Amino acid sequence: MTIIYASGAMEDGDFNDCQKRATYHLNPSNQNFHYRFLKALSTKTKVEALTLRPFSQGLFKESEITLDHAQDEKISFTYLPDKIGRFYRYFSRHHKLVKLISQDIKKAGKDVIILVDSMKFALAKAAIRAAKKNKVKIFGIITDNPAMLSNESRLYAMSIKSLYSKYDGFIALTNGLDKLANKKNKPAYIFHGFAEAITPQKNLESKPYFFCCGALYERYGILNLIEAFHQVKTDNELLIAGHGPLIETIEAISKDDPRIRYLGLLSREEIHRYEQNADLNINPRIYDAELDKYSVPSKVLEYLASGTPLLSTMHTTLHDEFCGEAIWVKDGSVGELRKAMELFLQIKTEDMKKKALLAKEKVLAHYGLEIQGQKIYEFLTANSSFSKS
Repeated sequence: MTIIYASGAMEDGDFNDCQKRATYHLNPSNQNFHYRFLKALSTKTKVEALTLRPFSQGLFKESEITLDHAQDEKISFTYLPDKIGRFYRYFSRHHKLVKLISQDIKKAGKDVIILVDSMKFALAKAAIRAAKKNKVKIFGIITDNPAMLSNESRLYAMSIKSLYSKYDGFIALTNGLDKLANKKNKPAYIFHGFAEAITPQKNLESKPYFFCCGALYERYGILNLIEAFHQVKTDNELLIAGHGPLIETIEAISKDDPRIRYLGLLSREEIHRYEQNADLNINPRIYDAELDKYSVPSKVLEYLASGTPLLSTMHTTLHDEFCGEAIWVKDGSVGELRKAMELFLQIKTEDMKKKALLAKEKVLAHYGLEIQGQKIYEFLTANSSFSKS
């Protein structure tokens, strides 16, 4: 079976090049998730990645990008063309995408199935049209509730939801997301993300540090973490990496407390190196019932896979699975985070490092790329035959 995987994911080096050329920071979270998904699937079968790259007014100097290709081990990438301009976006883009996706389906042969990132409306709409036209099954990848997107309109969220009924099945990150999208109880596979085994690498820092990386928004607890760290007496530094509207605020705060440093937007390899060599990785995302229901903090799995002790705010499902593998706090308040960091500093021993290494073994056994790749492949194989039901 050939899997056609339609998303915004690029070969990792190409994404890093785009980051360097872009006039503002690109959000790496979708790249990281879908790239891992591609790698997981490629351990089991041939994968054709169809990629609609990040491309909007003012992001790059050019106003048009052409069809291109790349290869990453067993993954073949086709970078779809795109143009700036309302006429193209409203009148030509959809038909162009349907035609190119249809060509890829015919090239792949009869034994083919399509997966698509449901959050990319234009790509998802075209992939559904091409799938129905060529009588192949299409599964929507549901990673978030579109109504909770930070920088999109209500109309965009409604447009994404309007496509749910047209999928033949779903791959969702939470039970809540499956209930949101899967009103007709179609085939669904629910899992919480990937954990990737990384080769140990040399420490880039000379001083001990706590590490936090991700989307730098107030609702994700970054300011609470900084204020809590202010109140902790330690020689450790707090190193923060990522993107978002709080970058300037963090840089200003670091002038008052030199223990706090903003590292910038790091590559995946650099992030893994910092995670592996930290004294403590921290996920400070403030608990919210809606986020808990519809969103999985993928960083928790990534941190667990690093072999470094973890401090995390509550996520119900992940807490149930990894209750003993992290220092958990209830809601991410300043007081809770401060007490948790102080507790860690008081009990920091080799036993904690050994426990973190056992946590690494556990998370890789549940969410490793090959493990999840096999389970998802089996799910798709079992549901790949086209029917009119």
